[in-house]
Amino acid sequence: MAVVELGRRERKKLAVRESICEETLSLVSRHGIEGTTIDAICDCADIAKKTFYNYYSSKHELLIDICQSRLLARLENTVTEALASGRDLGAQLDFIFTELAERNRNAGLLERELVDYMVGNLSVNPSQGAGQLTLMNDCYQRLFEIQRQQLQPHLTPAFCAEMTVGMSNAITLNWLHREDYDAETRFRQLADYLKKSMIRAN
Repeated sequence: MAVVELGRRERKKLAVRESICEETLSLVSRHGIEGTTIDAICDCADIAKKTFYNYYSSKHELLIDICQSRLLARLENTVTEALASGRDLGAQLDFIFTELAERNRNAGLLERELVDYMVGNLSVNPSQGAGQLTLMNDCYQRLFEIQRQQLQPHLTPAFCAEMTVGMSNAITLNWLHREDYDAETRFRQLADYLKKSMIRAN
């Protein structure tokens, strides 16, 4: 399959978009989401405000784009890595939730702010939230579709994906809002629960 090279104009547009995102992340890490303004983003990215609005209609749209590219893409990559291992579904679930627990353990203030913003958007903005849930569901549904033969006969990949997303999001919410919450143990318990309730007995 031939690789399509971007033209000069497309490369320039991509570079501007990447600069906006990188400068936004730098500002958020220093000032938080509330303290980061479009004016500051434009100053740091060295662009006019009109140029910003050529790419994003609002700061909110920009932040959702960043959350999806950084956080949801990471989940997709983790599921892809689990599938590439060639191991059984139980081992793949263990791998995925170990990775999620490690993400939380190593998360700095920037990552926590982004996760908090994305999770908060699920309830505040139903249409965008539905899109985020669809992306998460798609990641897990791909896993369960490929390993369908290992699921209990009465379960569908779609149901398993929805339950997995719902329970993992609940853990993430508790992790965000409770300082004493042991997310690592909860993710391990979730993996064990999913294996016992979804996977066929040998």
